[in-house]
Amino acid sequence: PVKMETLVKPVLLLLLWQSVWAFDVPLEVRQPPTIIKQSLKEHIVDPKSTMVIECEAKGNPQPIFSWRRNGKYFNVARDSQTSMRRRSGTLDISAWNNPEQYEAEYQCIASNEYGSAYSNKIRLQLYSKFSPVVISAGLPLVLSCDPPPGPPKPETYWMSSSFPTMQAVRQDRRVSMGINGDLYFSNVHFNDSTTDYCCNARFPYKNVIQQKIAGVGLEQWCQTHFLPGATFSPI
Repeated sequence: PVKMETLVKPVLLLLLWQSVWAFDVPLEVRQPPTIIKQSLKEHIVDPKSTMVIECEAKGNPQPIFSWRRNGKYFNVARDSQTSMRRRSGTLDISAWNNPEQYEAEYQCIASNEYGSAYSNKIRLQLYSKFSPVVISAGLPLVLSCDPPPGPPKPETYWMSSSFPTMQAVRQDRRVSMGINGDLYFSNVHFNDSTTDYCCNARFPYKNVIQQKIAGVGLEQWCQTHFLPGATFSPI
């Protein structure tokens, strides 16, 4: 004789599978905006290039973006040196003659009929304002990194612009990076003189927002130090 439970199990499994399929969330569900990409809170930029403040959001209907600067509404359309990317809140600031006037605290707002999402308050700084490091040749030197805290713990590395493009700092017995990310010179040479040294901290992260294409992104932060050749002097 055939046991009843042998017949029941496949039927229950089939019904359960059909039930789950029936309640699948439609792709076009209406939803308020969610910020999915933004610049770091302490955002250091090169004033000689286009200054970019990132802000991207998802939602249905497509969000409309606006910005605040120092807590007040920032009219991007009326600023001839600033533009907002299409279908995005990302700002491109081209202010090579007067970049200092754009040093401020920015906040992106993404809105649709179901609500609004706010980015972090992003403080835009120009790295050209960092003071040069002055030291005599032959002395030891420590360049601090002080990367933003995790988790996850960031991967740190140093770059130098002693060449036409940024290059990784070559480490050896004389020049090395500590566990905390600081760069150590046991004794400074004249050829260590360069335009700047930049400590980069990369934070690998997985996007928790469900998307069609999943992947790993990188968030980067840079701490810059200047070592102009004119500041070096023999012992």
